[in-house]
Amino acid sequence: MSAERSRFIVSAEWVQKQLGAPQFRIVDASCYLPSHNRNAAAEYAAGHIPGAVFFDHDQIADHSSGLPHTLLSPESFAEAIGKLGIAETDTIVVYDGPGLYSAPRVWWMLRIMGAPNVFVLDGGLDGWKAENRSLETDLPEPKPVTFNPVFKEERVTSYLEMRDIVENAEKQVADARPAGRFTGDEAEPRAGMRSGHMPGARSVPASVLGENGRLKDLATLRSIFHEAGVDLTKPIVTSCGSGVTAAVVTLALESLGHRDNSLYDGSWSEWGSKKDTPVVTGPAAKLDVALPEPLTAHVTKLEMTSPPKASLPVPVNIQTAIIRATEIPLPFYRFLYRQVGGRWHWYKRLRLSDPDLKTIIHDPKVSVSVLYVNGAPAGFFELSQENDKLVELSYFGLFEHALGLGIGKWFLLQALYAAWSTAPETVTVMTNTLDHPRALQLYQRFGFSPVESWEELVEPISEMELLQMLRNDFGAI
Repeated sequence: MSAERSRFIVSAEWVQKQLGAPQFRIVDASCYLPSHNRNAAAEYAAGHIPGAVFFDHDQIADHSSGLPHTLLSPESFAEAIGKLGIAETDTIVVYDGPGLYSAPRVWWMLRIMGAPNVFVLDGGLDGWKAENRSLETDLPEPKPVTFNPVFKEERVTSYLEMRDIVENAEKQVADARPAGRFTGDEAEPRAGMRSGHMPGARSVPASVLGENGRLKDLATLRSIFHEAGVDLTKPIVTSCGSGVTAAVVTLALESLGHRDNSLYDGSWSEWGSKKDTPVVTGPAAKLDVALPEPLTAHVTKLEMTSPPKASLPVPVNIQTAIIRATEIPLPFYRFLYRQVGGRWHWYKRLRLSDPDLKTIIHDPKVSVSVLYVNGAPAGFFELSQENDKLVELSYFGLFEHALGLGIGKWFLLQALYAAWSTAPETVTVMTNTLDHPRALQLYQRFGFSPVESWEELVEPISEMELLQMLRNDFGAI
């Protein structure tokens, strides 16, 4: 039994194997409040992961703002990061002491400045030490390199933008501070700040998103956001005390595939210190409309290690054709996906942006083949050649009008013939309890065997959200 985990989290074992590899960089991003009674710089000097450079949050910040940790300009940030020997093309792993406190802030900064391959160490340095992994005390002297920034300005929310968002309820606000500070029952750790939260904000304490310095599995994260009243289908701004732990919420959102989010960099240090900003106390306001409850699906992964031995005749009295769609248009792909998967709660691909969806389905390793019956589309299957030895049957199914024609088994067999045409060692497929009730039985009949299973939450698509998707697709045609 295993659970789906964030693609941005890497294990200590993996990091250990990468140490010393070309273009692999590791960053100690530890940072603490006075109440933590920990000195990040002293701990780094006393022992850090071999090769790690120290990111000083207090120094690599815009001091002209008067706030604790304001983001530098792209040019200044690039200069500071370049001095640490880090280029935007590197594979970068960031860690902190406890594992899920300040490291996500640097993960976020590097990503919005244009570095795509940035990860957070699971369990942090404390977890690394608990596993008795190697440390060093030598202070590295990295050779300066050029970091070429490509700043994603839309991922940072300014004070003026935050005023409009709160006043007009334009976006959801997820507040990462502890619950007591959100409600106003506990004082802020920084002097001169009012307690409470922005009107309409939802409380998502950063501490509940992890356990022992490790980000919780995706199903649990979805449940946490749902219980907090956060709609994962809509835009979200993250906030906290000074812009640090807000990035833990951002990390959780991005891990769930949420892309329309930004971070309020001034956070409560800015909002709570001003005299004219609206502040409310008590629990988060009740929602006018209840969010749809996530559905729980039991997912089963299956494998087959030899080509199918079955043979089925071509269906009679109907005309069939299977045509591979080369660089399939996105609206047509979404049409196929909805027609096949609408009944079975397929949602992941529908919520992807055009660039993200295009990256997946136009990848050379991916092929989409469309079934036509009597001249009309009637189903599709999608294959992904993960490597020379492994092919995944990512999606398979028929339109509703094609059910009952006696072509389901024949069509699955054609999909399997296509999967085995490159002579892999293994073909995999996943199904769940929200799919067709006979899907698992059918796959096993054709030679698949279950190898793994887990529980997963599925966030239903609302009618309004689906309508907007349809409008977008028709507008693109």
